[in-house]
Amino acid sequence: MNNGPDKGGDPAGWKNVMASPGLEDLWQLHFALVGGKETNAPDTFIANVDKNDQGKHIKVSALADGSFTVTIHVISCTKTYTAK
Repeated sequence: MNNGPDKGGDPAGWKNVMASPGLEDLWQLHFALVGGKETNAPDTFIANVDKNDQGKHIKVSALADGSFTVTIHVISCTKTYTAK
């Protein structure tokens, strides 16, 4: 989710996104303050977990076989998703 700490991630939108069939994980650029912990991904999937944006980013690397890897380097969180 491309958001900021004070925009995006509202509880109604969160509910719709999380109900999406086949959704495995949701990665966020920022912790969304409006909804609290209940409407945010786990901290390991959030690049900037507090209101003070440190400019941390999310990197997505796609491979020719259709798989891809998502990484937040500063917190050493990486997950690879297989092609479907």
